[in-house]
Amino acid sequence: MKKWLSLALCAVLIFVMSFSVCMSAFAIQTEDIEPTQLGTSDTYYSYSAQTKTLTVSGSGAMPNMKNNESYQPWYDFRSDGSIQNIVVEYGVTSVGNYAFYNVTANSITLPESLRTVGSYAFAYNAAQNISLPYGLTSVGSYAFDGCTSLTNLSLPDTLKTIGSYAFRLCTQLESVAIPYSVTSLGSYAFSRCSKLSSLTFDNMTGEIKIGSNAFSDCILLKSAAFPRFATLSSKAFGYASGALVSGVTMQVYESSNADIYAMNNSISTTYYDSCALKCGVKNSVSFDENNLSEVYTFTFSPDFSAAYNFYSIGEVDLMAELFDGAAKFAENNDLAENDDNFCISYDLTQGKTYTLKVHTMMSQGVGEVVVYPDEITSFSIGGAITFNARDGFRSGSTPYFPIIDSTLEELVINVVFTNGYTDKVRYVNGFFNNRTMSFNDIQGASPFTCGSNLDYIRIGDDSEPFEVIVNHSYNEEIVPYTAYDDGYTIFTCMLCGDSYIGDFVPTPAITVTGRCVLMTDTDGSYNENIPIKNISFVYDSREYRVNENGEFTFNTLESCDITLLNPYGADKIISITNEDEDVDLGNIAICAYDFNRDSHINGRDLAVFKTQLEDELGKNYFVNAINFM
Repeated sequence: MKKWLSLALCAVLIFVMSFSVCMSAFAIQTEDIEPTQLGTSDTYYSYSAQTKTLTVSGSGAMPNMKNNESYQPWYDFRSDGSIQNIVVEYGVTSVGNYAFYNVTANSITLPESLRTVGSYAFAYNAAQNISLPYGLTSVGSYAFDGCTSLTNLSLPDTLKTIGSYAFRLCTQLESVAIPYSVTSLGSYAFSRCSKLSSLTFDNMTGEIKIGSNAFSDCILLKSAAFPRFATLSSKAFGYASGALVSGVTMQVYESSNADIYAMNNSISTTYYDSCALKCGVKNSVSFDENNLSEVYTFTFSPDFSAAYNFYSIGEVDLMAELFDGAAKFAENNDLAENDDNFCISYDLTQGKTYTLKVHTMMSQGVGEVVVYPDEITSFSIGGAITFNARDGFRSGSTPYFPIIDSTLEELVINVVFTNGYTDKVRYVNGFFNNRTMSFNDIQGASPFTCGSNLDYIRIGDDSEPFEVIVNHSYNEEIVPYTAYDDGYTIFTCMLCGDSYIGDFVPTPAITVTGRCVLMTDTDGSYNENIPIKNISFVYDSREYRVNENGEFTFNTLESCDITLLNPYGADKIISITNEDEDVDLGNIAICAYDFNRDSHINGRDLAVFKTQLEDELGKNYFVNAINFM
């Protein structure tokens, strides 16, 4: 019986402890969190319990983290439903390693200031739709690993590298389009995406390295077209559980690396000899001594009838010809005498397929071919350029801030074309879509000041503003402390004159106090009720008077002597020692009966007192003078 009771109690105890642990592990966050600094970075996090939103703000890179409570501030409530939304605000440039690891949010909002996403940064989140922002250049390894709810993924055409395992085990993802800007796709990047059935590459003439097992165990992905200069590593495509998938096929350019991969792995192929152009997608063309006679063939089927521009970008001298079927109806060699790029402008009809053939004018180099609708209905500029006020004073006394091409390239230009087509582009100092893009600087007429300013970018005949933020730069004037005042620094902005006082330094001075009273006997005794109010004292070469009650006070930074100037007798010198503590001299007895200043106290002094000073000093003042006669 005792044994049974013991076992029962143990079971109850285990249940209670288990329940307690579970309750502790899944404690819902119910309190808001005010902005809190992340490590030593310039980024901060906050939390709204009402909206269940975790927000990261500030500027620059978030710090790298680890998968534990010491590094991840929201570790204790990251996967209990407390966080439904993640918002990273504009200004943040990097999401650190493990930043939102296992945070089961179903909404992720990222800014166009973002440049990198670190390893494991969003692994095991619950978002269904992820749109990575324009401006992002790299996605780290395992960054979105195990995001099993992800169904829609949008990658920007600024992205260059996708790390190993970056989107592994995104089991609901059905399609992925690799932007023309991507040049490196890591090993196992999309491995075990079991519903993935559609894979496209925007730049079919570009170079891209595809890592081993990049698409392994994507059992529904049976066919894909690979870029002409794609390099596929071991089992990059067409494999599941280490074996070749039955019925898999590849579209490849004949004799390309992708073609060789298919042959080596016994994968059926079909060949293509032309690449489809899409609006806004840059397609690479490359010429060296081995292929100067080669012709790149592109096709284009417009989504709507309009005038379109086919043009090239780069340093290679190109020739282009536009065909409608077999009929050539336009060609162009040089955009201008000083520009070897081509541009063909032509009215195209929706539903028809046109062919563009590009070859070199015996020039070697790399270029890009792009097509856009000709008509630009509007454009706007996102982002801001930031300076410190000091940056404007690099030469001369008139402020001028050096806005250069590389700085402008950080801005995002949102261009709206005819028929509602839109695209995002970077600033280029030169040709864009059959018109010139340029920087229209107005600093000469409207100099910048601290705060928000506007400058302009021009496309063709139209210009639009972008924001230039100038932060204060302060000159410092140090005001040293004195015996009576604390020291401080005056900070004054060298551009706008804004100023404030800070960096206070408390004065180390001590305060000396005392009271001059009348001595009543030669032994130094005194009557504290009779102040000597005509006394003055000399300190630091300056003379000060005591008050009506004989009291005085002054500050000193160092040990010193003071001289009490006695109008009715001998002066008195007192030494003060500065030991970092205030000094109270108390009552200082002074013999002050020699009214006629003859160095003797006698009847003549009494006569002066009676005739001149009795009303001022009081009748009792001279009572004890007899002790000094």
